Amino acid sequence: MKKQLLLFVALFFSTQINYSQVISMIGSTSPSGSWAVDTDMNTTDNITYTLNNVTVTTATDPGTTGLKFRLDHDWATNWGSANFPSGTGTQNGANIMTQAGTYDVTFNRSNGTYTFIPSGFTSIGIWGPAVDSINGFGGPDVNMNTTDGIIYTLSGFNFTSGTAYFRFNDDSLNTWGSVAFPTGTAVQGGPTIQVTGGEWFVTFNKNTGAYSFAFPSIGILGTALNGFLVDDTDLSTTDGFEYTINSLTLTDGEAKFRKDNLWTTNWGSLGFPSATGIQDGPNIPVIAGTYDIVFQKSTGHYLFTDVLSTPENSISNLKIYPNPTNNIWNLSHTTTIDSVELFDINGKTIQSFEPNTSQFELDGNKLSQGVYFVKIKSGADFAVQKIIKN
Repeated sequence: MKKQLLLFVALFFSTQINYSQVISMIGSTSPSGSWAVDTDMNTTDNITYTLNNVTVTTATDPGTTGLKFRLDHDWATNWGSANFPSGTGTQNGANIMTQAGTYDVTFNRSNGTYTFIPSGFTSIGIWGPAVDSINGFGGPDVNMNTTDGIIYTLSGFNFTSGTAYFRFNDDSLNTWGSVAFPTGTAVQGGPTIQVTGGEWFVTFNKNTGAYSFAFPSIGILGTALNGFLVDDTDLSTTDGFEYTINSLTLTDGEAKFRKDNLWTTNWGSLGFPSATGIQDGPNIPVIAGTYDIVFQKSTGHYLFTDVLSTPENSISNLKIYPNPTNNIWNLSHTTTIDSVELFDINGKTIQSFEPNTSQFELDGNKLSQGVYFVKIKSGADFAVQKIIKN
């Protein structure tokens, strides 16, 4: 009886250990070519799933074509995103808009990230505690994306402070590293890279080993510039949170902000010249002019400040002092200030005033410490300025 019980327990745990959840691809452009037939992927850890030499076709209609990943052949749990060749699938997300070709496909069940790398290209990932703070080098890579098998990139990943390697083809004996950060040249078998925590846009050159961990780029594009099908006009940043560009001339039209020149993360809103953009929000309606633009990545808040106002009402004639302040900002203009609006960092209106005078005191005694924005109107002109409460 005791032997039978031990045998049962052993078989039970063996069944639990050997069980892995099935991840498959399904859709009109998937290998099966059908929304009714799954193509199962392979896994060794029940987290990272792969399938090599997969042939997919081109998705043409986002409503009916494309493919998705799903769990255990059941639509109860499925992942999708319109982005290709890499992205982050979300539950019941959009169909993945594939382009025809033969690919090595990787899908991470824990975070929904996926990559389609043309077959024959080396698979390169970032591996280590900076990527997986719990499992460290016992965890999977975060795979990078490539279109030419030479330059590999990773966008939209938040690292923790720790060490990491670049790893080829998930082979622990083929790692590349260096002591340099945020840029350097990795060598095969080199030391681990000491990564500082944060969101980085990572680039790695397979031929030379050159790499960089840079702040994500934020660009603006749209019909108010040169159209939505051209490269972004990038803003500048010194901290990876606030991005600016000065004296950018725009036409009447629409615009959006996006990260790393990808539609994976983009912001829009119907507000102009100041509002809080939301992910996949509407296009921003832009009025022709030359603007200093500020965009905050953490909140989506943006400001377009006209720098070519009429001389008598130009922003150069507006003074706000002291800034920062402990209590009161003094607003001074050469003409009458018709209205003053105070916004928090999320674009929410806190207070509104109609001074009808060229001098005005804005009381900040009841405000918490932080960053605010003030919009001042004088006649047909306006200005938006960032102010700080100590």
